[in-house]
Amino acid sequence: MEGICGGTGAQKVADAEVQEICDKVKAEFLEKSGVNTSLFKAVSYKTQQVAGTNYFIKVNIGDDKCVHIRVYRIVGEQMEALRFDSFLLDKTMEEEIVYF
Repeated sequence: MEGICGGTGAQKVADAEVQEICDKVKAEFLEKSGVNTSLFKAVSYKTQQVAGTNYFIKVNIGDDKCVHIRVYRIVGEQMEALRFDSFLLDKTMEEEIVYF
C-alpha cells in the first residue's frame, strides 16, 4: 500500500521519538493486553497519514517476542495528544508490520 493515499509508508528503524510514543502508551498497553513485561523497546515502525498520523510500531517485549501497537497522534499536536488504538500479540522480530 506504500505510495497510495492513506496507505502506510515504508518500515523504518525506530528512533527516540517513536520510543517516546511507546513509553507514553506502555501502561495502557499492559492494562489492556494483560501482558506482563518490563521491556518495551521500539524496534521499527510505519506511519500512515490521515487526519493525523497513525504509528504502527513493532515493540520488543523480551525473549525475541514482539507486539505490534497502533497509536494515533492528532495532526499538529504534541506527545500529549496520543491515542492508543490497538495491538497484535505473539509477533516475532522477523514479522513485517502490516496495517491493522
